[in-house]
Amino acid sequence: MAALGYILLCLIWGSTWLAIKLGLDAGMPPLLGASVRFAIAAALLLPAARVLAPAAFRDRTAWRLALMVGLFSFGFGYGCTYVAALWIPSGLGSLTFGFFPFWVAVLAHFILKERLTVPKLLAIAVGFAGLALLSYGSLRELGRDTAFGVAIVTFSVFVQGFPQVVVKRDGKDVPTVFLSGAGMAIGSIVLLLVAGAAGEWSRPFPWNATVTVSVAYLAVMGSIVTFMIYYGLLKRLSATLMALVALITPPIAVVLGSIYRSEQLGALTLTGGALVLVGVGMFQLEERRAARLRRGR
Repeated sequence: MAALGYILLCLIWGSTWLAIKLGLDAGMPPLLGASVRFAIAAALLLPAARVLAPAAFRDRTAWRLALMVGLFSFGFGYGCTYVAALWIPSGLGSLTFGFFPFWVAVLAHFILKERLTVPKLLAIAVGFAGLALLSYGSLRELGRDTAFGVAIVTFSVFVQGFPQVVVKRDGKDVPTVFLSGAGMAIGSIVLLLVAGAAGEWSRPFPWNATVTVSVAYLAVMGSIVTFMIYYGLLKRLSATLMALVALITPPIAVVLGSIYRSEQLGALTLTGGALVLVGVGMFQLEERRAARLRRGR
């Protein structure tokens, strides 16, 4: 069952970059679009949490983690992702986000005491090299604006890594439906306020067919379904293994972007993205080797 959830998570998240990009192409304001997405998802999840996990609403730890996830992941993290998508192809955004597991591994080393072995450090070095080449390739082949978008996504990676590790450490008994619902509600409010400061309130929200489908898909499939699976698996699997979802989603995003938006990435950019994924694969192999050794003791 965990394997099926993992596969479904990769498939849906591989398509969300395209859904975001299509919504933005149709005139959706980035911060308001993200806010509406999470508001819809929270409106569906919180009543379910009230029925399924009423005790969580009185749990300080649950609220502390929801606040952290809401601020750093659904709020500022996804705000950065949506804004960056204005300047970068969907496949490139996903390739850049492939660096996520390496940052999580570093945080997990210090916070969760998940040891960084020599093979893991080598994998991280390969990932760093890939990210550097990807950034350079974006600047040289796609222009300064695209390179700026890559920088924003990279910042989003750093912002979102910390709450994931803290949830792994402290959130074992926090119901997934509450953590997702409350976190998305908080994130939606943060995004709404930042959207106002950015001037997005001054324009009417464009509820055309493409934007409506984009928001609905991202709210239901890209938010409710995926994060229910994600935080459920996060409690059962290692933080670094969960972050390795980034190994599979970038190729899916690149293929979908090529088919539906005719996105073309340059050789340097693709090589850098491939290096990131090679590093992620090396890291995953070392994780599995370490897990086998632990089981054999």
